[in-house]
Amino acid sequence: MIDIHVHFFPSRVFQAIWNYFETESFGLWKVHYKVHGPEHVATLKQQGVKRFTSLVYAHRPGMAHFLNEFVRESAQEIPELIPFGTIFAGDGNTAAVAQRIFEEYGFHGIKLHPFVSQEMLDDERFFPAYEVMEGMEKILLCHPGSGPVYLLKDGAERLRRVVETFPKLKVIVAHCGAFEYDDYRALAEDFETIYFDTAMNCVHATVFQKNCPGRDFFLRFQDRILYGSDFPNIPYPYADQLAGLRSLELGPEIESKLFRLNAERLINDKITKVTEITR
Repeated sequence: MIDIHVHFFPSRVFQAIWNYFETESFGLWKVHYKVHGPEHVATLKQQGVKRFTSLVYAHRPGMAHFLNEFVRESAQEIPELIPFGTIFAGDGNTAAVAQRIFEEYGFHGIKLHPFVSQEMLDDERFFPAYEVMEGMEKILLCHPGSGPVYLLKDGAERLRRVVETFPKLKVIVAHCGAFEYDDYRALAEDFETIYFDTAMNCVHATVFQKNCPGRDFFLRFQDRILYGSDFPNIPYPYADQLAGLRSLELGPEIESKLFRLNAERLINDKITKVTEITR
């Protein structure tokens, strides 16, 4: 199983994120897994995960560089890691950053979280990086939907502007676009380079209700949906989401695509070869 939506921060950054999640004024949820480093990797392996991403994001100048260096060092020690980095428009020269983390560091993609960074996906300061990513066939994994608690609901419109400008850019929409499922369905109908991850979908969470786009959505986009969990920042046992997705009764062929094959195909045969070795 490949988990395409796993966060992998340094311990002190994780602690700050967990404090934010559990602060009463924000009131998101109590994080079930407060793990990092070797324990983080071991917990995923116990759940049957063979490969997983290192999703990081920055919210202030200079932080992206620090996180990218952490991911680079971690990927050298953890063969199961699928390295994703990040960029921060406020740092400037996003093309140079993107080129470095792809050419020198060997990263597979970039994660952007516009609600955390306060830099929207269609911010033209990102466009030089998108051009690099499009040319190198790298992946943008982004969180443009309003789920679970964000106010802006125009993410699909902003992302449409990006993919109209860069029509070959591979994009994974986190959380299947929750809660604007119809908007992202329409976007995916128009652009074959739009993919989805399942993070926190089809599993109950008090602050993330009505979080399943429905069985028809999974059938329609069965070749473009990748399993993702949002581990470790989830409020329930890891197995709960697996059970929720399997309750859709998609069948073994589609489940194989969802849990492994689509990720291998999207990221390319390099991950396939490593996956075969680690099984």
